[in-house]
Amino acid sequence: MQTGTLGPISLDLVLLDVAALIGPPRWWVTDVHDFHFPLDWGYSGLEISFSVEQPHRIERLKIDPAALTGKKFHIFCQLLGLSLDDLPIKGRPSAMLSSGVWGLDGVKVGIHPDPSDPKLSIDIEGIELLYAVFDSAAERFQRTDIDQTAALLDKYAFLLGIYAHSSEGGSRDKPPERWHTMRSQDYLQIVA
Repeated sequence: MQTGTLGPISLDLVLLDVAALIGPPRWWVTDVHDFHFPLDWGYSGLEISFSVEQPHRIERLKIDPAALTGKKFHIFCQLLGLSLDDLPIKGRPSAMLSSGVWGLDGVKVGIHPDPSDPKLSIDIEGIELLYAVFDSAAERFQRTDIDQTAALLDKYAFLLGIYAHSSEGGSRDKPPERWHTMRSQDYLQIVA
């Protein structure tokens, strides 16, 4: 959570390195790219996406919070596990920010205020925690200002994914003109 690495797995590795370190995936996606072998690999709660260009460097890591089974530790595969240290994975974004994992100075909070698709993102260089709301809660976001939206997101959003990506690559789904960014301290003040 602090570095974007999972033990020996980091964004510097290529597909063959990952295979040698943790073995073959439990599942893979073959139809995302028109390519002759799978570039999206899955383990228990971990997705690894590789670049189309050789040597097929890791492009993105995604941890699926819904798959994290324990409060202390989660096993992705026989050779890779994650200590959760009682992090509030299923808690509010403000609880995650206040958990002490990061110093708050370098942390930004992004708010996607679109009432039909409200989202919140906690961004640390190379790491993103993306929160979303269920469709049934989205109607509460009609006609709200950014502070009200932030407070509603803190109350109703759930952690959709934890991503590590190259700093130049950034998130795949965050056009800056549709997101409002604030300092983490300002967000915590709004939702207090």
